[in-house]
Amino acid sequence: MSPFTANGIQGLGRQDPQRGARWHSTSNHIQEPTLSTTIDAALSTHVDADAVYIDWNESCPSNIGLVGNNRSSYSHVWLRDNCPCEACVHPSSRQKLHSTADIDLNTTPRSVALDIDADTLVVEWDRALRHQPSQQTHISRYPLSYLRRYASQPASQEFRFEHLKPKTWTRDDYQLEWISHDDYMNTDQGLHRVVEQLYNDGLVFLKDVPADDHASVTKVGERIGHIQETFYGRDFDVKNVAKSVNIAYTSLYLGFHMDLMYLDCPPGIQLLHCMKNSVKGGSSIFLDSYRAVELLKVQYPEDYAILKQTPVSFHYINNGHHMYHRRPTIVTDDGYGLGPSWGMHVNYAPQFQGPMDELPPKEMKRFYQAYQRFADFIEDESLRFEVTLKPGQLVLFANRRVLHGRTAFDPTSGDRHLKGTYLTLDSLKDKLRVLGAKYDIKQ
Repeated sequence: MSPFTANGIQGLGRQDPQRGARWHSTSNHIQEPTLSTTIDAALSTHVDADAVYIDWNESCPSNIGLVGNNRSSYSHVWLRDNCPCEACVHPSSRQKLHSTADIDLNTTPRSVALDIDADTLVVEWDRALRHQPSQQTHISRYPLSYLRRYASQPASQEFRFEHLKPKTWTRDDYQLEWISHDDYMNTDQGLHRVVEQLYNDGLVFLKDVPADDHASVTKVGERIGHIQETFYGRDFDVKNVAKSVNIAYTSLYLGFHMDLMYLDCPPGIQLLHCMKNSVKGGSSIFLDSYRAVELLKVQYPEDYAILKQTPVSFHYINNGHHMYHRRPTIVTDDGYGLGPSWGMHVNYAPQFQGPMDELPPKEMKRFYQAYQRFADFIEDESLRFEVTLKPGQLVLFANRRVLHGRTAFDPTSGDRHLKGTYLTLDSLKDKLRVLGAKYDIKQ
C-alpha cells in the first residue's frame, strides 16, 4: 500500500527498519488494522490541510465512552504546540519549553504514521518554530493514551475529574459517618475517603482529633493542602468574647452563611475543630445550598436567573479593615468547559452583605423577591442538618457549597471553643485528581 500524499504531506513507510515495528501510514481512507494478538487502540490516521485525524478502535476497552464517534481531530498547530518530547517539555519539571506564540501558523506535517506496537503517533514537521533556524526540523511522538485524553470533551473532562457531578442532599439524605483521624492522617485510603466525601457531599466529619493540640486543625488541613491564611490569621478561635469583631465570636444565633465572601478568592474549604463544648445550645447547622438552588430553579426559574445575573455587595468594614467584593448569589459554568463538577458556586452571607447600590427601584424589588424565595428554601427545616460537636470532633466542609451556622447558646452554662482554618478549593481539586486516579471516585 503506497503512502498517502496530499498538500505536500507524505506518510511514513509501513515498516521502521530499525525497530521492525508495525506501522499504519496516513490515508484518506480508513485502513484495516494489521493482525495482532492485542487490541489496537487506533485503526488509522489521515491528514488534511488543517488537522490530523485518528480513527479509534471501538473494540478497545480504553476507548469506550471517550472518543465520541470513534474519530477525533487534532489541529496541526495544536499538535506541534503540545509535542510531549523532552525538547518541548522539560523532563523533570514537566513544563513547556516554548510558547504557543512560537508556533508557525503554516505548520503542517511532512509525514504522519501510527506506530502500532508502541501505541504512538509519529509526526515529522515541515518547519521549525518561529525564531528558530528554518532548516531545523522536528519529529514528535505522541502516545495514543495522551491523544485519547484530548479526543473529546468528555475524555478531557474525565482526565481532569471534571465529569463528576455532586449529588445534592437534604437533612434525611445526609448519612453521618465519623472517619477516624488516625486513618485520615496516616493512610492514603483514609485521606481518599475524606476527599471523596468532601467532593460528593461537601461535608465530612472526623473523630478522635487531639483536643489538647491547638495545631490539630491546621495539621488536618495540611493533609490536603496548604493553609489559606487570611487577616484572621493562619487559624482562628471561635468562642464568645466581649466586644467581638465578628458575630461568630458571640453566643447569638448565627444564621446560615458562607465565610469571607468579601474576599477576591474566598476559601474553598473550612475546618472547625471542637476543643470544648459544655454549653447549653451551640449546635452546628449545615445545609447543602446546591439543593436549595435546584429547588429554586425548578419552582421559580425567573428568580434563579435574577440571582445569577445580579451582583451582590459583600463587605467587612471593622477593626482597621475595609474589605469589599461583588459577586452574584449563584455562579454557574456558562459554557467554559469546566464540567458539572466545579461548575457552580453559591455566594450567600447575609451577615456580611453590603447595600445594593446599582439597581434601579423596579429591578431592586425583583431582586429582593428572588433573594427572599431563595432564602425561604435555605430556611426549610427539611434541608437543615444539625449536630452538636464534642471535644475531639472536627468538621470539614465546602465553603461555597455547604452553608453553615450555629444555634444560640448560654455562655454562662459552660465553655464553647472551636478552632478553625481554611484551605483553597484548588487544594481539594489537586488531591481529588491524584487520589481519584489511584483509587477512583465513587458516586
